[in-house]
Amino acid sequence: MYVDVELISNNTYQNSTFTYQVPNKLKDKINVGSIVIVPFRNRDYKAIIVSTSNVSLIKNPKLLKKYLDLTLNSNQIKYLQQLAISYRLNTGILLYNFVDISTLKKQKVINKKQIKNIAINDFNDFDNKKNNVFYVPSLKIGKELYNYLSDYLHIDFYQRYGGKEEIDLFKNNKLKNVILLNTNFDKLIIDNNTNYYFYDSNNAAWKLPKLNNFNVVEAAYIKNNIFGGNFSFVNFFPNLEFHNEKVELNNNFSYEIEYFYGNSIQDCIDLYTIKHKGEHKHFYSNNKLTGVQQLTFAEKLTEKEVEGILIVNPTLLTNNILNSYKVIYLLSLLNYAQQNNINIVVFSTSEIDVNKVLNSKSMTKWIIKEQDTRLKFGPSLLNKVFTFNTSKKISVDNNEYIRGPIELNDDFLYEINIDLNKSYDYLKIMKMFKNLKDYEISRARFI
Repeated sequence: MYVDVELISNNTYQNSTFTYQVPNKLKDKINVGSIVIVPFRNRDYKAIIVSTSNVSLIKNPKLLKKYLDLTLNSNQIKYLQQLAISYRLNTGILLYNFVDISTLKKQKVINKKQIKNIAINDFNDFDNKKNNVFYVPSLKIGKELYNYLSDYLHIDFYQRYGGKEEIDLFKNNKLKNVILLNTNFDKLIIDNNTNYYFYDSNNAAWKLPKLNNFNVVEAAYIKNNIFGGNFSFVNFFPNLEFHNEKVELNNNFSYEIEYFYGNSIQDCIDLYTIKHKGEHKHFYSNNKLTGVQQLTFAEKLTEKEVEGILIVNPTLLTNNILNSYKVIYLLSLLNYAQQNNINIVVFSTSEIDVNKVLNSKSMTKWIIKEQDTRLKFGPSLLNKVFTFNTSKKISVDNNEYIRGPIELNDDFLYEINIDLNKSYDYLKIMKMFKNLKDYEISRARFI
């Protein structure tokens, strides 16, 4: 008997598997999902078995050393694989960097399953009869949330430093209301008696740069889809790439905005120059314009010297369909300006009223249309889309996941579409990613 494994290591062997022979005494004990010890380059590593076979293409593979009496079930494996596919990682790297093996092994499908988005401004209604876990994207936001929640709940514990010792202290005590860093999401077993909140869930700090910008919020949506749980995402607007459920909006956006309309952006610049003659301001902008002598532009929104935000031609649409990422980005700029009491200026070639659009009664219809479009074509929670360019055509015959090419100037554009709602071959997908390692593959987010 032979097995292919992925090393549980922070390794550079992404999308690679390694073959080992199974000792006779272990043949009846191990299977796909088993955690084992294998020799690799003069060291012993933990590894997860991803396939088994009675034959080997490798001549004289090394013997597997030990079975650790732990085998993940089909749902636990599915969770790992869907996360790995989503970020072009493998399950071994995830088990080393993010997913706690012993916790995942104890995770069962639970009978309660609910998922919703809560507006940050309405975040004040809590269930004291249940435990409440609040995940935050940073220690700073955790402290701010602790100060806010203290008016509503007794918080038993919140992370101040982010170290492992804090989590050990928390896990060894039965605490009712806790605030944890997002990186600890997979260290807890989801149960029926706990509410799980993901605060400021559109914050960029939910992404883990060392894992291809792995998004913990997406992991939470996938985990809820497989295992259940009562999950609430707290934000100014739901991320519709992940959120397929009905959205109930309480639109009450009100921002003080100074508008400059013109037939061209240069008209807007001229109008601003006339009105603010002699003023010199340091702005952050989604479009750093040239020829605005009275404005200098910041590299980062958070620079202390920023006195205002300039938004050029704000739009919420892509191909005449609402794009929640554009809404989220626009709201991040508007809310930052409002919270820091700095000016908001809009240059636009159409007479758009941002408050009116955000508060429109049609927003619910627009949301449904985006959700329907994503569910049909992707990208969505379970339909992953990637793209890459080549200078020469490549053969994609018999590859069920790659579409193309589309001629694009002198290049060729290909799309990878993986629908996790349907049957999929994890090892085939990993092999595909490995074969494409020389190309710059981008994860599609927009419609």
